[in-house]
Amino acid sequence: MLTRTVTLISLFAALLAGSALTASAQVSSPVCERIDSRTGICEITIRPPGPTPGIEPISNPDPGGSAPSCTEYGQPVPCSSPRGIYSNSLQCYLQPMNPQPPPSSPLWEGSYPAGTVYNCSAAFSYPGTIGGGAVWLAGPPDAGLTPAAAARAVVASMDLRAAEIGIVPEDKPGSIGAVGAPVYMWTTPGPTTFGPQVLSGSAGGVTITATAKVDKIVWTMGDGTSVTCRTPGTVYQDRYGFNDSPDCGHRYTQTSAGKTNNAYPVSATSFWVVDWTGPGGSSGRITLDLVSRTNVMVGELQALVTN
Repeated sequence: MLTRTVTLISLFAALLAGSALTASAQVSSPVCERIDSRTGICEITIRPPGPTPGIEPISNPDPGGSAPSCTEYGQPVPCSSPRGIYSNSLQCYLQPMNPQPPPSSPLWEGSYPAGTVYNCSAAFSYPGTIGGGAVWLAGPPDAGLTPAAAARAVVASMDLRAAEIGIVPEDKPGSIGAVGAPVYMWTTPGPTTFGPQVLSGSAGGVTITATAKVDKIVWTMGDGTSVTCRTPGTVYQDRYGFNDSPDCGHRYTQTSAGKTNNAYPVSATSFWVVDWTGPGGSSGRITLDLVSRTNVMVGELQALVTN
């Protein structure tokens, strides 16, 4: 008998072991298990995480995805039946043994009387398997994730970030802009900084496909104005001279003298939009507002006249 996992025979035991291994992958470091050659989508398996800092606010997380979803190796199954509650992580129905095994039974894994020993039965039969077994759990079994909860787990694994700020004048010693001179703002585009990013992943046995992209970046310039940019922006080059940025720029009308550190505080808020689809036609949208900050020093040009 196996302990700590379900005591099953042949193919079902192998499938269960594979499921337990993939379920232990950390969401912060997703690894492609398969790339669809037609779509380029990276498929991974992840565990649903706890609360993730920097991923709020989330809006409209549950449209079409409020009912738990249970699947056994890709096939939908009822989340409860006379055989018990279905566990997506263990891929079987769990029913407390009645009566429970004697204290000396190895099924307790030396933890008697803590926890519960469950009968475990697969929803479907597999060739060469009995399709039943036993497992000890310290707490109650999981009852399946909702598609919306699985979507939040997949989005957390996408590592979406605030803008990597590029700006002229730069936030470094000796870099000072001038009143009336063009200010260029940009971010380095990429799947985690601007999108688009498409990811297909599974959490708790629920497969979700999510598409993430930045809808806009709102730059708050520190002088009471803001600039909304729908593109990553244009990197400044010396040849542009005093020409305005073609897609994301600003001009200050006053110096930054008297501000904290004599500089304007600048923030860039990336408004991410993530559309997801899941099993049974479920779908929804998650929005993330992620902020990065910098400072800009602005002086005043003076003409020097000599005789």
